[in-house]
Amino acid sequence: MLKMLKYEFRRGIFPLLIVGIVIAAIELYFLIGTLTEHADHSVIAVSLLILAAFCCYLFVLIYGIISYSQDLKNKSGYLVFMAPISSYKVIGAKLLSILLTGAIIVAVIFGLLTLDLSLAYSTYDSIDTFYDFLSNILEMGGYSLGGVILRLLAFILVFLIQFFMTITLAYLAVSVCSTILQTKKIKGFISFVLFIVFYVILSVIASKIPHLSNPGPNATFMEAMYAMIPQIALCFVVMVASYIGSSVLLEKKISL
Repeated sequence: MLKMLKYEFRRGIFPLLIVGIVIAAIELYFLIGTLTEHADHSVIAVSLLILAAFCCYLFVLIYGIISYSQDLKNKSGYLVFMAPISSYKVIGAKLLSILLTGAIIVAVIFGLLTLDLSLAYSTYDSIDTFYDFLSNILEMGGYSLGGVILRLLAFILVFLIQFFMTITLAYLAVSVCSTILQTKKIKGFISFVLFIVFYVILSVIASKIPHLSNPGPNATFMEAMYAMIPQIALCFVVMVASYIGSSVLLEKKISL
C-alpha cells in the first residue's frame, strides 16, 4: 500500500506544484504590502489567501474524483487496479493520498494566515483598536472572541470530516455507475447525478438528527464537538460504507 501511496503522490505532484506557486505568490504579495505598510494590499492578500483555501478544497475534491474515474477508463488504471494487492489497499491508498494532500494544504494555509496576522498585528497599530472593537461588539451580544474562535475551529474540523466523506461518497457513485454502465460514455454524467442524489439524501438524514446539546456562545471546543457527535458519527459510517462498497465493486463487479 505504501508503494501505491507514493505512486498517487507522484502523479499529483504537478497540480500541487501549481497550487504551491499560487499560494507563494499571494504570500509574497502580502509581505510586500505589509513591509511597505500598505494596509489595503495586506487586506487584499489575506482575502486572496482565504479564497485560495476554498479553491484548494474544490481542487482536491475534483482532482481526487476525476483521478479515480479516469483510472477506471484508461490503461494506466488497468495497471493500477491489476496490481497484486487488494482493491481495499488500492482505494485506501487513493483516499489516504487525498486526505494527506488536503491536510497539508490546510496546515500550510492556516500556518501562513497565523503568521500573516501576527505580522500585520505588529505592523499596523489600527489592528489593536479593531481587536478591542470586535471584542466589545461580541461581548454586547453575549459572546467572547475566544469562544467564537474555538467554535470556528470545531466547524473547520467537522468541515474536513465532511469533505473526506464527500470524496468516499463520490467514489461509491463512480464505482456503482462503472459497474452498471461499464463502457457507456454517459456514465460520467450519470455518476455525477448519482453522487448528487446520494449527497442530498445524506443531507436530509443529517438534518433530521438532533444535536446532543445546544452549546452556548462561550462553549469550549470540546463542548462544541460534543454537540455534533451524531453528525460526525454519521459521516464516519458513510465513509466506511462507501469505502467498503467501492472496494467490493472494484474487485468483483467492475470490468477494466
